[in-house]
Amino acid sequence: MSKQCDKCGKEMPDGSVAYEVRIQVYADFDGVLPQVETAEELEARLHELVAAMDRADPDELMRGVFHEERHLLCPGCRERYLANPLNLPLPDTHP
Repeated sequence: MSKQCDKCGKEMPDGSVAYEVRIQVYADFDGVLPQVETAEELEARLHELVAAMDRADPDELMRGVFHEERHLLCPGCRERYLANPLNLPLPDTHP
């Protein structure tokens, strides 16, 4: 039984070097909540949020706060991934 690189599709025989990449993306909370003028406004806003959540797809709600994935990479794809994990534009190195 062999493994396959999720990026390039290269077959990797059993016993060969492979790398597992786990990505977790979750909502950040900086501790700041929106200011509310009155208790009535706060209660109205909470009712709006609960109603919107009731109408929403639970999977989409969860994806909005947490996402996880796993990928298996060959050594070459691992090096390319580590060199630029966020896929940022690379600087132009031509004179």
